[in-house]
Amino acid sequence: MSAPVTWPPTVDVPSLSVRWEGLVVVIDEQTINTFLHRATRRVPEVSGILVEADGGVLSLTIKVKKGFRFPLRSKVTSIRFRDGWLGFALEELKVFGFLPIPPFVIKRIVARQPPGFAFFYPHDRVVVLNLSTVLPPELSLEVREVRCENGEIRVAFGPSRLRLDRLVETLDRDPFDLD
Repeated sequence: MSAPVTWPPTVDVPSLSVRWEGLVVVIDEQTINTFLHRATRRVPEVSGILVEADGGVLSLTIKVKKGFRFPLRSKVTSIRFRDGWLGFALEELKVFGFLPIPPFVIKRIVARQPPGFAFFYPHDRVVVLNLSTVLPPELSLEVREVRCENGEIRVAFGPSRLRLDRLVETLDRDPFDLD
């Protein structure tokens, strides 16, 4: 019996991968707010945090206690995902809706996260999260569009893929072999 003939993939079709296009992921405000509440519970200056997705805008309100309590407001101006890193840029934080303040509270929130998970670039007002601890490195995603409306964040992905090289390598090993 002869081995089946296999042809190498063309340049535009990577081998050993699953590909898709047109995937839309929807995340509701409650999910994001639950995550943010847990991420900020170790930050004594923060008494509350709220994300709202409506009218095409993703807004952020942070309640700060620094002598007295006051809300800081900002908007997310862009979201990017690449190689396991999720980044988003913020407008200037403002108190009372018009008075800009230094981003000390964002620095404190980022500083209280596990080492290597969150980074803040104050000059550009960009927060970057390392999601490679929860997403496989073989996953390649292209974000095409992010829409914020009716309490939901809709992320539309373009051509994306999951490489299966490591999975295929594990199939060659005997799981009961102790060597």
